[in-house]
Amino acid sequence: MSRALVMGLLVAGCAHTTEPRFPHRDIFLGTLPQDVVGPVAFDRSAFGGKVVLVTFIATWCFPCLTDLATLDKLERDFGAKGFRQVVVGMDLEGRKVLEPFAAEYRLSYPLLVGDERLRKGQTPFGQIRELPARVLFDRQGEVIAAYSGVVSPTDLEAKVREALDAR
Repeated sequence: MSRALVMGLLVAGCAHTTEPRFPHRDIFLGTLPQDVVGPVAFDRSAFGGKVVLVTFIATWCFPCLTDLATLDKLERDFGAKGFRQVVVGMDLEGRKVLEPFAAEYRLSYPLLVGDERLRKGQTPFGQIRELPARVLFDRQGEVIAAYSGVVSPTDLEAKVREALDAR
């Protein structure tokens, strides 16, 4: 699957990839900033063999705020089964708004501070045009789904469960 196609999925709306051929997750996760907000340290090596969800949010984005309940449920239900997630805050103010946000919502997963480079679209997926945006990686680090905007919590949970059950 080409970068353009994955980006198209992110921009087009709620979409699933069926035959992903995107590069290994380290290429994507390696481009994320290392500045972490919240109680959990970010360690890329901890993601080896895990199903990983990367979600782009902003504190001012109402759908992003409502999505936190889904992210928390995914963490509770699947964290012990090999699921990990990383949230990337795309706020212009960075740590200034993300630190109090992480504290208030008591996030149990890493919240990375998106930098100017990410906000300008310098990601392997191109510009993130709609929030929240999510990319789901399987245990081998391949993209198996990409979502933009509001997604059904049931659909997202089913996709995570399917990825965890696949061996």
